[in-house]
Amino acid sequence: MLALREFVADPSLGIAYERDWEELPPFDRWLFQQACARLGRPALPKELCWFHGTRVPPTSDFSEGILPLGAWLPRLQAAVDATLDDVNMKREAAAAFARKGGFGMHFGMKVKDSLHWGPYAILVREVADYARTLGQHDYLGMPEIIEDLCEDVRLASGLELLPVLEQRWKPAVVKFTAPAGDSAGYAVAVALCYLREVALQGRPGHGAVWCFDGGNTPVPADRIVAVEWV
Repeated sequence: MLALREFVADPSLGIAYERDWEELPPFDRWLFQQACARLGRPALPKELCWFHGTRVPPTSDFSEGILPLGAWLPRLQAAVDATLDDVNMKREAAAAFARKGGFGMHFGMKVKDSLHWGPYAILVREVADYARTLGQHDYLGMPEIIEDLCEDVRLASGLELLPVLEQRWKPAVVKFTAPAGDSAGYAVAVALCYLREVALQGRPGHGAVWCFDGGNTPVPADRIVAVEWV
């Protein structure tokens, strides 16, 4: 463990890469190669832990697992309706779901195209805490699809749903496992980048950003390890 700490905190690695980067592979692959040369090749994981950031009603228990957007839409509509008290907001939200967007570009695009259905997750938990700093969407603030819905309603009616949902829903990080497959080596490389960034700058950087895309396949409930309410 001490050797690993010394390795990731070694500033000479960055100097060497900056000097010769044009002749070297991408930094994450190169860092993995350097780690193997100095510390030995690691046993690669057969499973990976992933972290799904979201904001949901506080009664959510994820008993159905993590669903892709297409399967989640009816539940999402019911959750939004149950959260809102104002009858006008309820009506406009229902209308947005019924027409599948039309006023804001993003909502309609995502609900109609399974390419955007996920479910999504990140490998490094702390990336969720620094999402905006790293140029990522802040899913703990609110899932993109909810922001898109609220935009559609605002453009259609002038009503602001987002503040109500932000106040009444709670951020959560759902930890689950999935087979590593051919990505095991790259996962270790990303983990090394994360450790190096924390050692040198005290927080994760862009090298720690790597995402899971479920490809429109649910994450089963028995794959969920824990739910962290933030």
